[in-house]
Amino acid sequence: MEHLYAIAYRSKAARELTSQELDRLLLDARTFNQRASVTGVLLYHDGSFFQFFEGPEEGVDAVYQRIRPARTHTNIVELLRAPSRSRQFESWHMGFCETPETELQTLATASWEEAMPITRVSYERSEGLGLLLNYWNKWKAEPHPSI
Repeated sequence: MEHLYAIAYRSKAARELTSQELDRLLLDARTFNQRASVTGVLLYHDGSFFQFFEGPEEGVDAVYQRIRPARTHTNIVELLRAPSRSRQFESWHMGFCETPETELQTLATASWEEAMPITRVSYERSEGLGLLLNYWNKWKAEPHPSI
């Protein structure tokens, strides 16, 4: 049985990111995380990030060591670091809480919304999933700044 570990954090974008930069971030994260056997979700909304990721402890550590010094964000606040009983996500997804601007972002958002594990049983079992759904619901309810 695989021993799983999970981390959740929030941060602020260092500057406004273009659609192309977000696409590169998504592709780069998926490639690296797949090699590290790490899955999870990254939410982006109005200059803020929330990320929850899970996998073997060494993979999670490798991903987090790569994330922390990234120049794309600042003010990282770690919300959760703990062992996990099971994976909440079988594949990597990036969720957007505002209107996606590219085809890749549209596909990622559709995949995320389809895969969102929202059953009461999993919500009660996972503190990380509870944090994730809290950010998703909060940001989804906020009006988009350009509207």
